[in-house]
Amino acid sequence: MNAQPPAPHAPDRIDGWWSLLYQGWTLMTPAGVRIDLTGMERACFLCLLGNASRELLRDELMALRSRTSMRTLNVAICRLRHKVLQTGVRLPLHTVHGVGYVFLGNLRNISNC
Repeated sequence: MNAQPPAPHAPDRIDGWWSLLYQGWTLMTPAGVRIDLTGMERACFLCLLGNASRELLRDELMALRSRTSMRTLNVAICRLRHKVLQTGVRLPLHTVHGVGYVFLGNLRNISNC
């Protein structure tokens, strides 16, 4: 019995990608669910996009947004995780203790959607 050749590689699709829409005010999950973001949540994602390794350093974010404390940032991230979890998926944003956060998923900005 002959083995079948492997299936051709599927083209790049939206599957697996987290996308920022509408100048970063909306996050779209890989399943296509859209989530409106607050100003702090938007700032976090824009910082992640600006960092090639997808790290969100607390000090960098607090420097960009005056009046942002570590507590404010931590509460915003907690609420964001909960908001995303309500859509049935887990946000791949992980805490790096003492440093900040790292986004372990695929993230892109789709500005014209």
